[in-house]
Amino acid sequence: MLKKSLLSLSGIIIFLSMFWRLGVPVAAQVPEASMMFLNPGDKRVSFRFDLANNLIIIPVIINNSDTLHFILDTGINNTIITELSMGDSLSLKYSRQTKMKGLGSGEPLDALISTENTFMIPGIIGNNQEMYVLMQDVFHLSSILGIRVHGLIGYKIFSQFIIHIDYVRKVITLYDPEHFRYKPGRDDKTLPLVISNMKPYVYGTVLNEKGREVTVKLLIDSGANHAIWLLPGTREGLAMPSRTVNMYLGSGLSGNINGRIGRLPSFRLGPFSFPQIIVAYPDTLSLQNIIWADGRNGSLGAEILRRFDVTLDYSNHRITLRPNKYFHAPFTVNRAGITISAPIPGTAYYLISDLRKNSSAVRAGLKRGDKLDKINGKQVSHMTMDDIYRIFEGKAGKRIKMVVFRHNLPFVTYFYLEDFI
Repeated sequence: MLKKSLLSLSGIIIFLSMFWRLGVPVAAQVPEASMMFLNPGDKRVSFRFDLANNLIIIPVIINNSDTLHFILDTGINNTIITELSMGDSLSLKYSRQTKMKGLGSGEPLDALISTENTFMIPGIIGNNQEMYVLMQDVFHLSSILGIRVHGLIGYKIFSQFIIHIDYVRKVITLYDPEHFRYKPGRDDKTLPLVISNMKPYVYGTVLNEKGREVTVKLLIDSGANHAIWLLPGTREGLAMPSRTVNMYLGSGLSGNINGRIGRLPSFRLGPFSFPQIIVAYPDTLSLQNIIWADGRNGSLGAEILRRFDVTLDYSNHRITLRPNKYFHAPFTVNRAGITISAPIPGTAYYLISDLRKNSSAVRAGLKRGDKLDKINGKQVSHMTMDDIYRIFEGKAGKRIKMVVFRHNLPFVTYFYLEDFI
Protein backbone atom coordinates (compact mmCIF):
# COMPACT_ATOMS: atom_id res chain seq x y z
CA MET A 1 0.00 0.00 0.00
CA LEU A 2 0.95 3.65 -0.08
CA LYS A 3 3.63 4.81 2.30
CA LYS A 4 3.57 8.40 3.54
CA SER A 5 6.98 10.04 3.56
CA LEU A 6 8.21 13.48 4.63
CA LEU A 7 10.41 15.30 2.12
CA SER A 8 12.10 18.65 2.74
CA LEU A 9 12.88 20.75 -0.36
CA SER A 10 14.65 24.03 0.42
CA GLY A 11 12.30 24.74 3.30
CA ILE A 12 9.26 23.25 1.53
CA ILE A 13 7.37 20.52 3.34
CA ILE A 14 5.44 18.12 1.12
CA PHE A 15 3.78 14.86 2.09
CA LEU A 16 4.35 12.31 -0.65
CA SER A 17 2.95 8.84 -1.20
CA MET A 18 5.69 7.25 -3.32
CA PHE A 19 6.58 3.98 -4.95
CA TRP A 20 10.37 3.63 -5.07
CA ARG A 21 12.69 0.75 -5.81
CA LEU A 22 16.43 1.44 -5.57
CA GLY A 23 15.73 5.08 -6.43
CA VAL A 24 13.73 4.16 -9.56
CA PRO A 25 9.94 4.64 -9.65
CA VAL A 26 7.92 1.48 -10.12
CA ALA A 27 5.82 1.61 -13.27
CA ALA A 28 2.13 2.06 -12.61
CA GLN A 29 -0.85 2.51 -14.84
CA VAL A 30 -2.09 6.08 -14.48
CA PRO A 31 -5.86 6.64 -14.86
CA GLU A 32 -6.99 9.05 -17.55
CA ALA A 33 -7.12 12.68 -16.48
CA SER A 34 -10.41 14.59 -16.60
CA MET A 35 -11.68 18.03 -15.70
CA MET A 36 -15.40 18.74 -15.42
CA PHE A 37 -18.06 20.82 -13.72
CA LEU A 38 -18.55 19.95 -10.07
CA ASN A 39 -22.30 20.03 -10.69
CA PRO A 40 -22.88 17.81 -13.77
CA GLY A 41 -25.89 19.92 -14.78
CA ASP A 42 -23.86 23.13 -15.14
CA LYS A 43 -23.11 24.60 -18.54
CA ARG A 44 -20.87 27.34 -17.15
CA VAL A 45 -19.36 28.61 -13.91
CA SER A 46 -18.02 32.02 -12.95
CA PHE A 47 -15.67 33.08 -10.18
CA ARG A 48 -13.60 36.08 -9.19
CA PHE A 49 -9.84 36.29 -9.46
CA ASP A 50 -7.13 38.53 -8.05
CA LEU A 51 -4.97 40.64 -10.35
CA ALA A 52 -1.36 41.36 -9.41
CA ASN A 53 0.99 43.11 -11.82
CA ASN A 54 -1.42 42.18 -14.66
CA LEU A 55 -1.31 38.48 -13.71
CA ILE A 56 -4.47 36.46 -13.01
CA ILE A 57 -4.41 34.64 -9.65
CA ILE A 58 -7.03 31.92 -9.14
CA PRO A 59 -7.86 29.73 -6.09
CA VAL A 60 -6.99 26.03 -6.35
CA ILE A 61 -7.35 23.17 -3.86
CA ILE A 62 -5.16 20.11 -4.41
CA ASN A 63 -5.93 16.83 -2.62
CA ASN A 64 -7.90 18.45 0.21
CA SER A 65 -5.24 21.10 0.81
CA ASP A 66 -6.01 24.57 2.05
CA THR A 67 -6.76 27.06 -0.72
CA LEU A 68 -3.67 27.66 -2.83
CA HIS A 69 -3.18 30.45 -5.35
CA PHE A 70 -2.07 29.81 -8.92
CA ILE A 71 -1.30 32.09 -11.84
CA LEU A 72 -3.51 31.29 -14.83
CA ASP A 73 -0.84 30.95 -17.50
CA THR A 74 -1.51 30.22 -21.18
CA GLY A 75 2.24 29.99 -21.72
CA ILE A 76 2.68 26.63 -19.98
CA ASN A 77 1.41 23.14 -20.74
CA ASN A 78 2.05 21.64 -17.29
CA THR A 79 0.78 22.54 -13.84
CA ILE A 80 3.76 23.61 -11.74
CA ILE A 81 4.06 24.19 -8.00
CA THR A 82 6.74 26.84 -7.66
CA GLU A 83 6.78 27.42 -3.90
CA LEU A 84 5.28 26.21 -0.66
CA SER A 85 5.87 27.38 2.89
CA MET A 86 6.38 25.37 6.05
CA GLY A 87 2.66 25.65 6.71
CA ASP A 88 1.62 24.11 3.40
CA SER A 89 1.18 20.36 2.97
CA LEU A 90 0.05 18.28 0.01
CA SER A 91 -0.70 14.57 -0.15
CA LEU A 92 0.74 13.78 -3.56
CA LYS A 93 -0.18 10.33 -4.80
CA TYR A 94 2.95 9.41 -6.70
CA SER A 95 6.27 10.99 -7.49
CA ARG A 96 9.42 10.66 -9.53
CA GLN A 97 12.21 13.07 -10.29
CA THR A 98 12.90 14.84 -13.59
CA LYS A 99 14.64 17.86 -15.09
CA MET A 100 12.84 20.97 -16.34
CA LYS A 101 14.25 23.74 -18.47
CA GLY A 102 12.92 26.99 -19.88
CA LEU A 103 13.66 30.67 -20.19
CA GLY A 104 16.62 31.91 -18.17
CA SER A 105 20.39 31.91 -18.11
CA GLY A 106 20.82 29.10 -15.55
CA GLU A 107 20.83 25.33 -15.61
CA PRO A 108 17.76 23.04 -15.87
CA LEU A 109 15.92 22.49 -12.59
CA ASP A 110 15.15 19.38 -10.61
CA ALA A 111 11.44 18.72 -10.17
CA LEU A 112 9.13 16.01 -8.90
CA ILE A 113 6.35 14.67 -11.11
CA SER A 114 3.20 13.77 -9.23
CA THR A 115 0.19 12.06 -10.82
CA GLU A 116 -3.33 11.02 -9.77
CA ASN A 117 -4.04 14.31 -8.01
CA THR A 118 -7.42 15.98 -7.55
CA PHE A 119 -7.76 19.68 -8.37
CA MET A 120 -10.62 21.85 -7.17
CA ILE A 121 -11.24 25.22 -8.84
CA PRO A 122 -14.52 27.04 -8.01
CA GLY A 123 -17.22 24.96 -9.68
CA ILE A 124 -14.68 22.63 -11.34
CA ILE A 125 -13.09 19.32 -10.34
CA GLY A 126 -10.11 17.74 -12.03
CA ASN A 127 -9.33 14.08 -11.43
CA ASN A 128 -6.07 12.19 -12.03
CA GLN A 129 -4.16 15.39 -12.68
CA GLU A 130 -0.41 15.50 -13.21
CA MET A 131 1.72 18.25 -11.71
CA TYR A 132 5.36 19.24 -11.33
CA VAL A 133 6.86 20.37 -8.04
CA LEU A 134 10.00 22.48 -8.35
CA MET A 135 12.73 21.56 -5.88
CA GLN A 136 14.00 25.16 -5.94
CA ASP A 137 11.99 28.37 -5.87
CA VAL A 138 13.47 30.16 -8.87
CA PHE A 139 10.47 32.40 -9.57
CA HIS A 140 10.04 33.98 -6.11
CA LEU A 141 6.53 34.87 -7.26
CA SER A 142 5.16 35.65 -3.81
CA SER A 143 7.85 38.18 -2.96
CA ILE A 144 7.75 39.71 -6.45
CA LEU A 145 3.95 40.10 -6.48
CA GLY A 146 3.49 40.82 -2.77
CA ILE A 147 0.84 38.09 -2.29
CA ARG A 148 1.08 34.34 -1.75
CA VAL A 149 1.40 32.48 -5.04
CA HIS A 150 2.00 28.73 -5.06
CA GLY A 151 2.27 27.89 -8.73
CA LEU A 152 1.16 28.07 -12.34
CA ILE A 153 -1.68 26.36 -14.17
CA GLY A 154 -2.55 26.60 -17.84
CA TYR A 155 -3.35 24.14 -20.60
CA LYS A 156 -5.34 21.70 -18.45
CA ILE A 157 -8.08 24.32 -18.02
CA PHE A 158 -7.96 25.98 -21.44
CA SER A 159 -8.15 22.66 -23.31
CA GLN A 160 -11.32 21.59 -21.49
CA PHE A 161 -13.37 24.78 -21.42
CA ILE A 162 -14.04 27.94 -23.36
CA ILE A 163 -12.75 30.66 -21.05
CA HIS A 164 -13.94 34.25 -20.85
CA ILE A 165 -11.72 36.66 -18.89
CA ASP A 166 -13.15 39.99 -17.74
CA TYR A 167 -10.11 41.99 -16.61
CA VAL A 168 -12.23 44.95 -15.43
CA ARG A 169 -14.61 43.02 -13.17
CA LYS A 170 -11.93 40.39 -12.38
CA VAL A 171 -14.26 37.54 -13.24
CA ILE A 172 -13.54 34.34 -15.16
CA THR A 173 -16.32 32.30 -16.76
CA LEU A 174 -15.72 28.71 -17.89
CA TYR A 175 -18.12 27.37 -20.53
CA ASP A 176 -18.90 23.85 -21.65
CA PRO A 177 -17.74 23.89 -25.32
CA GLU A 178 -20.69 21.71 -26.40
CA HIS A 179 -23.24 24.19 -25.10
CA PHE A 180 -21.44 27.47 -25.77
CA ARG A 181 -23.22 29.76 -28.23
CA TYR A 182 -21.09 32.60 -29.55
CA LYS A 183 -22.96 35.93 -29.66
CA PRO A 184 -20.54 38.54 -30.99
CA GLY A 185 -20.94 42.13 -29.90
CA ARG A 186 -20.44 45.16 -32.13
CA ASP A 187 -16.89 45.73 -30.88
CA ASP A 188 -15.87 42.07 -30.78
CA LYS A 189 -13.22 40.73 -33.11
CA THR A 190 -12.45 37.04 -33.48
CA LEU A 191 -8.95 36.05 -34.61
CA PRO A 192 -7.59 32.63 -35.55
CA LEU A 193 -5.71 30.81 -32.81
CA VAL A 194 -2.92 28.37 -33.59
CA ILE A 195 -2.50 25.57 -31.01
CA SER A 196 0.94 23.97 -31.13
CA ASN A 197 2.46 21.73 -28.44
CA MET A 198 -0.45 22.64 -26.15
CA LYS A 199 0.28 26.37 -26.41
CA PRO A 200 -1.74 29.14 -28.17
CA TYR A 201 -0.31 31.47 -30.82
CA VAL A 202 -1.67 34.46 -32.70
CA TYR A 203 -0.35 36.54 -35.59
CA GLY A 204 0.24 40.27 -35.28
CA THR A 205 2.11 43.02 -37.10
CA VAL A 206 4.86 45.29 -35.80
CA LEU A 207 5.97 48.53 -37.44
CA ASN A 208 9.72 48.98 -37.13
CA GLU A 209 11.69 52.24 -37.04
CA LYS A 210 12.21 52.14 -40.80
CA GLY A 211 8.45 52.14 -41.41
CA ARG A 212 8.34 48.48 -42.45
CA GLU A 213 5.50 46.24 -41.31
CA VAL A 214 6.59 42.79 -40.16
CA THR A 215 4.18 39.91 -39.49
CA VAL A 216 5.02 38.03 -36.29
CA LYS A 217 3.83 34.81 -34.71
CA LEU A 218 3.43 35.36 -30.97
CA LEU A 219 2.83 32.99 -28.07
CA ILE A 220 -0.16 34.19 -26.04
CA ASP A 221 1.30 34.33 -22.54
CA SER A 222 -1.12 35.42 -19.82
CA GLY A 223 1.53 34.50 -17.25
CA ALA A 224 3.89 37.30 -18.35
CA ASN A 225 3.14 40.91 -17.49
CA HIS A 226 4.85 42.49 -20.52
CA ALA A 227 3.19 43.81 -23.68
CA ILE A 228 5.26 41.95 -26.27
CA TRP A 229 8.65 40.26 -26.44
CA LEU A 230 10.38 39.96 -29.78
CA LEU A 231 13.25 37.72 -30.88
CA PRO A 232 15.19 39.70 -33.52
CA GLY A 233 17.02 36.76 -35.06
CA THR A 234 13.83 34.92 -35.98
CA ARG A 235 12.53 37.28 -38.66
CA GLU A 236 13.96 39.85 -41.04
CA GLY A 237 12.95 43.35 -40.00
CA LEU A 238 12.76 42.60 -36.26
CA ALA A 239 15.88 44.57 -35.41
CA MET A 240 15.84 46.38 -32.06
CA PRO A 241 15.07 50.11 -32.14
CA SER A 242 18.03 52.47 -31.96
CA ARG A 243 17.25 53.49 -28.38
CA THR A 244 17.13 50.60 -25.91
CA VAL A 245 18.20 50.03 -22.32
CA ASN A 246 19.57 46.95 -20.54
CA MET A 247 16.94 45.55 -18.17
CA TYR A 248 16.17 42.60 -15.95
CA LEU A 249 13.05 41.19 -17.65
CA GLY A 250 11.94 38.55 -15.16
CA SER A 251 12.46 34.97 -14.04
CA GLY A 252 12.08 31.77 -16.01
CA LEU A 253 12.38 28.08 -15.22
CA SER A 254 16.13 28.30 -15.81
CA GLY A 255 16.86 31.49 -13.90
CA ASN A 256 16.94 35.22 -14.59
CA ILE A 257 15.89 36.64 -17.95
CA ASN A 258 17.87 39.68 -19.03
CA GLY A 259 17.73 41.76 -22.18
CA ARG A 260 16.83 45.20 -23.47
CA ILE A 261 13.64 47.23 -23.79
CA GLY A 262 12.67 49.93 -26.24
CA ARG A 263 9.69 51.39 -28.08
CA LEU A 264 8.38 50.61 -31.54
CA PRO A 265 6.09 52.96 -33.50
CA SER A 266 3.17 50.54 -33.34
CA PHE A 267 1.86 47.00 -32.98
CA ARG A 268 -1.32 45.73 -34.61
CA LEU A 269 -3.39 42.76 -33.49
CA GLY A 270 -6.18 42.17 -35.98
CA PRO A 271 -7.89 45.57 -36.34
CA PHE A 272 -6.52 46.86 -33.02
CA SER A 273 -3.51 49.16 -33.14
CA PHE A 274 -1.23 50.11 -30.24
CA PRO A 275 1.06 53.12 -30.81
CA GLN A 276 4.42 53.58 -29.08
CA ILE A 277 4.40 50.10 -27.64
CA ILE A 278 7.11 49.00 -25.23
CA VAL A 279 8.94 45.92 -26.50
CA ALA A 280 11.34 43.62 -24.63
CA TYR A 281 14.20 41.76 -26.32
CA PRO A 282 15.58 38.84 -24.24
CA ASP A 283 19.29 38.21 -24.66
CA THR A 284 20.65 35.01 -26.20
CA LEU A 285 21.85 33.63 -22.86
CA SER A 286 18.31 33.79 -21.47
CA LEU A 287 17.06 31.79 -24.47
CA GLN A 288 19.73 29.09 -24.40
CA ASN A 289 17.42 26.32 -23.16
CA ILE A 290 14.60 27.00 -25.62
CA ILE A 291 14.10 25.04 -28.84
CA TRP A 292 12.20 27.25 -31.29
CA ALA A 293 10.50 24.44 -33.19
CA ASP A 294 7.17 26.29 -33.15
CA GLY A 295 8.39 29.12 -35.38
CA ARG A 296 7.46 31.84 -32.94
CA ASN A 297 8.88 35.36 -33.19
CA GLY A 298 8.09 36.34 -29.62
CA SER A 299 5.23 36.49 -27.15
CA LEU A 300 2.19 38.61 -26.35
CA GLY A 301 1.67 39.23 -22.64
CA ALA A 302 -0.86 40.45 -20.13
CA GLU A 303 -0.15 44.16 -20.72
CA ILE A 304 -1.96 43.66 -24.05
CA LEU A 305 -4.51 41.07 -22.89
CA ARG A 306 -5.73 43.21 -19.96
CA ARG A 307 -7.00 45.80 -22.44
CA PHE A 308 -9.74 43.41 -23.60
CA ASP A 309 -12.45 41.09 -22.51
CA VAL A 310 -10.83 37.91 -23.78
CA THR A 311 -12.54 34.68 -24.85
CA LEU A 312 -10.17 31.79 -25.52
CA ASP A 313 -11.62 28.86 -27.45
CA TYR A 314 -8.95 26.20 -27.94
CA SER A 315 -11.44 23.65 -29.28
CA ASN A 316 -12.37 25.88 -32.25
CA HIS A 317 -8.96 27.56 -32.55
CA ARG A 318 -10.09 31.13 -32.01
CA ILE A 319 -9.68 34.08 -29.67
CA THR A 320 -12.27 36.84 -29.34
CA LEU A 321 -11.28 40.30 -28.14
CA ARG A 322 -13.52 43.14 -26.96
CA PRO A 323 -11.81 46.42 -25.98
CA ASN A 324 -12.40 47.48 -22.37
CA LYS A 325 -11.73 50.68 -20.44
CA TYR A 326 -8.00 49.96 -20.34
CA PHE A 327 -7.68 49.81 -24.12
CA HIS A 328 -6.35 53.35 -24.60
CA ALA A 329 -4.10 53.35 -21.53
CA PRO A 330 -0.53 54.41 -22.40
CA PHE A 331 2.26 51.87 -22.27
CA THR A 332 4.22 52.85 -19.20
CA VAL A 333 7.60 51.92 -17.80
CA ASN A 334 9.10 52.06 -14.32
CA ARG A 335 10.56 55.57 -14.54
CA ALA A 336 12.00 55.38 -11.03
CA GLY A 337 14.22 52.42 -11.85
CA ILE A 338 13.31 50.75 -8.54
CA THR A 339 12.32 47.10 -8.19
CA ILE A 340 10.76 46.11 -4.88
CA SER A 341 10.04 42.80 -3.17
CA ALA A 342 7.94 41.64 -0.23
CA PRO A 343 9.95 39.28 1.99
CA ILE A 344 6.76 38.47 3.90
CA PRO A 345 4.08 38.18 1.17
CA GLY A 346 0.69 39.52 2.17
CA THR A 347 2.17 42.23 4.38
CA ALA A 348 3.09 45.79 3.45
CA TYR A 349 6.78 45.19 4.19
CA TYR A 350 8.72 46.21 1.07
CA LEU A 351 12.42 46.23 0.31
CA ILE A 352 14.32 47.61 -2.66
CA SER A 353 15.54 44.45 -4.40
CA ASP A 354 17.10 46.02 -7.49
CA LEU A 355 17.92 49.39 -9.03
CA ARG A 356 18.36 50.19 -12.70
CA LYS A 357 21.89 51.28 -13.44
CA ASN A 358 22.27 55.08 -13.72
CA SER A 359 18.63 55.64 -12.73
CA SER A 360 17.47 58.73 -10.88
CA ALA A 361 16.88 56.58 -7.79
CA VAL A 362 20.53 55.49 -7.80
CA ARG A 363 21.66 59.09 -8.14
CA ALA A 364 19.41 59.96 -5.19
CA GLY A 365 21.37 57.55 -3.00
CA LEU A 366 18.90 54.68 -2.70
CA LYS A 367 20.38 51.19 -2.30
CA ARG A 368 19.38 47.55 -2.46
CA GLY A 369 18.02 46.37 0.86
CA ASP A 370 16.52 49.73 1.82
CA LYS A 371 13.16 49.28 3.56
CA LEU A 372 10.40 51.51 2.17
CA ASP A 373 8.61 53.69 4.71
CA LYS A 374 6.93 56.62 2.91
CA ILE A 375 6.42 57.77 -0.68
CA ASN A 376 5.32 61.37 -1.17
CA GLY A 377 4.29 61.54 2.46
CA LYS A 378 2.12 58.42 2.37
CA GLN A 379 2.96 55.37 4.45
CA VAL A 380 3.62 52.31 2.27
CA SER A 381 1.84 50.26 4.94
CA HIS A 382 -1.36 51.53 3.27
CA MET A 383 -0.22 50.55 -0.25
CA THR A 384 -0.17 47.40 -2.31
CA MET A 385 2.79 46.60 -4.49
CA ASP A 386 0.73 47.62 -7.54
CA ASP A 387 0.01 50.99 -5.88
CA ILE A 388 3.73 51.63 -5.50
CA TYR A 389 4.54 50.67 -9.08
CA ARG A 390 1.79 52.95 -10.37
CA ILE A 391 3.61 55.83 -8.67
CA PHE A 392 6.90 54.76 -10.25
CA GLU A 393 5.17 54.65 -13.65
CA GLY A 394 3.95 58.24 -13.38
CA LYS A 395 4.69 61.07 -15.79
CA ALA A 396 8.28 61.97 -16.52
CA GLY A 397 9.38 64.93 -14.42
CA LYS A 398 7.21 64.08 -11.43
CA ARG A 399 9.06 64.69 -8.14
CA ILE A 400 9.18 61.74 -5.72
CA LYS A 401 10.04 62.05 -2.05
CA MET A 402 11.01 58.77 -0.42
CA VAL A 403 11.74 57.80 3.15
CA VAL A 404 13.49 54.48 3.64
CA PHE A 405 15.14 52.75 6.57
CA ARG A 406 18.73 51.58 6.25
CA HIS A 407 20.33 49.80 9.21
CA ASN A 408 17.28 50.89 11.24
CA LEU A 409 17.97 54.56 10.53
CA PRO A 410 15.75 56.79 8.34
CA PHE A 411 17.10 58.08 5.03
CA VAL A 412 15.18 60.82 3.19
CA THR A 413 15.77 61.61 -0.48
CA TYR A 414 14.18 63.15 -3.57
CA PHE A 415 14.33 62.26 -7.25
CA TYR A 416 12.40 62.85 -10.48
CA LEU A 417 10.79 60.25 -12.70
CA GLU A 418 12.55 60.19 -16.06
CA ASP A 419 12.10 58.75 -19.51
CA PHE A 420 14.95 56.52 -20.55
CA ILE A 421 13.61 54.94 -23.74
